[in-house]
Amino acid sequence: MVYSFKYRYPALILLMCLLVSINPTTIIANEAQDSKIQTIDSLNNISYQNRRSNPKQSLEDALKAYELCQNISYKKGLAFAIHNMGTAKAILGSFDKGMIDLIEASRIREDINDYEGLVSTYNNIGYVYSEMDDDKKALEFYNKALKQQKKTNLLRDFGIVLNNIGHVHFRNNQLDSALNYFYKALEVNEEDNDERGASASKSNIGIVYRNMGEYEKGLKYHFDAYEIGKKYNDRYGMISTLRYIAEDYIHLNQIEKATNYALRSLIMAQDLGSLGEEKNTISLLAEIYEKREQYKKTTHYLKLESKLKDSLFSIEKAQVLGRLQTAYELENKAQENQMLKIEKEANSQQIKMQRYLLYLSAAFLLIAFSLLVIILLSRRKIKHSNQELITKNQEINNQKHTIQEKVKALDDKNKELKNINQIKDKLISVIAHDLKNPFNSISGYSELLLTEFESYSTSELKSFLSIIHDNALKGNMLLDNLLQWSRIQTSTIQFVPVEQKLYKLVYDELFFAQHKAKEKDVKLLTNIPENTEVFADSNMLKTVIRNLVSNALKFTPEQGQISISSERISNGVKICVKDTGSGIQPQIKEKLFTGEAGVTTPNKSGEKGTGLGLMLCKDFIDKHKGEIWFESEPNQGSSFYIILPDRPSENS
Repeated sequence: MVYSFKYRYPALILLMCLLVSINPTTIIANEAQDSKIQTIDSLNNISYQNRRSNPKQSLEDALKAYELCQNISYKKGLAFAIHNMGTAKAILGSFDKGMIDLIEASRIREDINDYEGLVSTYNNIGYVYSEMDDDKKALEFYNKALKQQKKTNLLRDFGIVLNNIGHVHFRNNQLDSALNYFYKALEVNEEDNDERGASASKSNIGIVYRNMGEYEKGLKYHFDAYEIGKKYNDRYGMISTLRYIAEDYIHLNQIEKATNYALRSLIMAQDLGSLGEEKNTISLLAEIYEKREQYKKTTHYLKLESKLKDSLFSIEKAQVLGRLQTAYELENKAQENQMLKIEKEANSQQIKMQRYLLYLSAAFLLIAFSLLVIILLSRRKIKHSNQELITKNQEINNQKHTIQEKVKALDDKNKELKNINQIKDKLISVIAHDLKNPFNSISGYSELLLTEFESYSTSELKSFLSIIHDNALKGNMLLDNLLQWSRIQTSTIQFVPVEQKLYKLVYDELFFAQHKAKEKDVKLLTNIPENTEVFADSNMLKTVIRNLVSNALKFTPEQGQISISSERISNGVKICVKDTGSGIQPQIKEKLFTGEAGVTTPNKSGEKGTGLGLMLCKDFIDKHKGEIWFESEPNQGSSFYIILPDRPSENS
């Protein structure tokens, strides 16, 4: 009997053809753009509302909005997200990173003529400059915000900008100008029916009048601000306003009333648990009771103030560490989000391919089934047995390949664990031996000052404070080096090279070294052309310059000299940091950049480094694909050289 495949299975053949011809990409639906825009706007608004109460959450929401903007054309939402990111970073203390985001947001808003958004962005840029003690740049951007506000005629944020300008003038003791801007802010707030904003403006006006000696006027405005605070139960505002009223009464020589309002401020601060405000009010009460010649109460409040200072220092220290940890976690999270985005795209492509392979597999299975039917009908048992053997061999090969991959993965994990243990041992070593010393000095000398302050002369006190200051700088620099080194070891540091002026960067770092140089009578000289530009990551290059100059200061004797110079070479810029110090011993030259134990040399005062700084310098210069080396002879000083290559061309 002969079986005809052609006529016996026409439906099967038709089904196979249909399956092969299906395009699986047609079953993937795209998300509606309007829905994405609505989600972006919601995230941006939530981020804006949380910017001061919860800046970490604000940054996370802004990052989510930013990620969603990558897949659609929505510049207004993108600018708002970047604006919120910069604002949150600035509030968390990362002013340089916050400034980068805010400048980028301003550029996008300028391109799309978003005048209302520019008012807020320019104001926040001014705020960051103000926090960085650059009042000139702060005023420049506050005035830019005012120009944008005139284009919109909207009162939102207008009063805030005017108050901020007033504060800059007040800090610079330009009282008439400050008063003028605070009055303008008050007028805007009242026109906008913003009573809380009006309360802040009146409080500022009262402070200016007090500093101008017009105490009655200052008192009137402070009472107005207090009444508004009562209306809205703004107890935090009422605490400071009651204290301002007490200060006004002191200047008016009405000490009884000053005492009454100061005590009311203290009670309210204690009810709210605001240690900072409680300390400020207790300090004022100590001053009041001293004027009243009630020295027992004066001593009581001074002791309370001292205890609160200790508590606030502990809290502030924890907050600083918390902000550092938060910034570190958020940077990691941003990188994780980028990796998740890449992984998501890869998974999407993989799903498409898997679906396509699924249909192909189904078609091939049907073909195989049909062939199997033919094989069974023709009783070709031997070929069927061979097919089974081939399948078994394939499974064995697959299992072998899987085992090899698992072995390789275990080896990689062992290497990673070994590297982590080395990093941990280095960190423990530095923290246990080197970081402890400056903090022990700070603790010891500050305890002497607290317990035996009256027994020391002015020169001795200055000497102790100088030692505390130097050890604080030393500890801060070591902490910074530790953080940078751990981040580069764990590949979590960002490398963002840009074209920048070398003179400005070196000048900024030398500014912080001037105190130590002046103390040792060491001259700091520079020979860097102002037009010299380098292609480098600003933070990394600053760390390199800071460590090289710090080492030079450490080993240069009194009346010595340190010079920093640069020259343009064929493929980049060559930088030299030269000192007239004690030089480097031959036996440690080869290991100087390795950070190995025993390769550091104590200076004449016995001060010894960790070796971490120079190792970090080499890692950072290697990141730039540059070179770092030194030339030194004992008792003839040292010269450290750096070559930073130019920006690579587009075709390289």
